[in-house]
Amino acid sequence: MERERYPITIKIRVEKGCFCPSHSPVANGLIDEAVQKYNPHEFEYHHHESGPEIIAWLALGTAGLTVTKSLIDLITAIINACKKGKEKNDNLHGKLLLIVRDTHRTESSAEEFVMEVYDKDIVTSEHIQKALESGISKKSKKSGGQKNG
Repeated sequence: MERERYPITIKIRVEKGCFCPSHSPVANGLIDEAVQKYNPHEFEYHHHESGPEIIAWLALGTAGLTVTKSLIDLITAIINACKKGKEKNDNLHGKLLLIVRDTHRTESSAEEFVMEVYDKDIVTSEHIQKALESGISKKSKKSGGQKNG
């Protein structure tokens, strides 16, 4: 029996600036390396000028929706790549926002802001895991979870 899976979109948005490769080459290069390193078949990765977006399919386990280690590590690597890009003069300014939202958005969909990251913050996989799990839990309670399997 195949486990039910739920789509979720995870967005890393920059407060100001542009994530396109010509304006943020350092961050984009590091992000591309991270996407190749972590299981690219587990999720879809999309470049956007406002920041990276990941569409992931989470398995429903006994404790709720399960976020995999590779997804957590990828998001941690993306956030740290953005911070390194800022240090190297990429066009990224202000805080980073980690957002969880419905993959199939409707008029009633809302974004769940799960973490703000400032330049001096040290971000670990544990921080990302806690923020994601909390945000996904809140999101699934609000939306009732969208199944696809």
